[in-house]
Amino acid sequence: MKKLIMLAVATIAIGLIAGCTSSPKHYNMTGSWKYTFEESGKSEVQNGSMTIAQESYKLRGKCNDSFGEFDISGTIAETNPTFLIEGKRNDGKRSFRLNGLLSSDDKFEGTYTTDQNTSGTMKGKKTTAD
Repeated sequence: MKKLIMLAVATIAIGLIAGCTSSPKHYNMTGSWKYTFEESGKSEVQNGSMTIAQESYKLRGKCNDSFGEFDISGTIAETNPTFLIEGKRNDGKRSFRLNGLLSSDDKFEGTYTTDQNTSGTMKGKKTTAD
């Protein structure tokens, strides 16, 4: 009986140690992306592209769409596939904030708001990993 209890305790301890050594998946957004966005209340879908460089959990890059070229910066969560990107047009006259969720390493969906009091949805797909 004593050996059985010792075996059970050892099995539980090994299981706990093995479970603690697994690490969360780290997502990598570095690359070129194509995206579509649709403003709430409008039926027109617009297209854009962006390049992102990820260093640790920080994001930097540029995006281009019908509203101009934007410098972007943001962060990706350490333990889940959520991210935040903020963009400011080069002339400083327009900005946006995107809250997104990666559905895989190469696809995302999210919602955006702008300083022009507009909001909507955005979907993107990575075209090349840099």
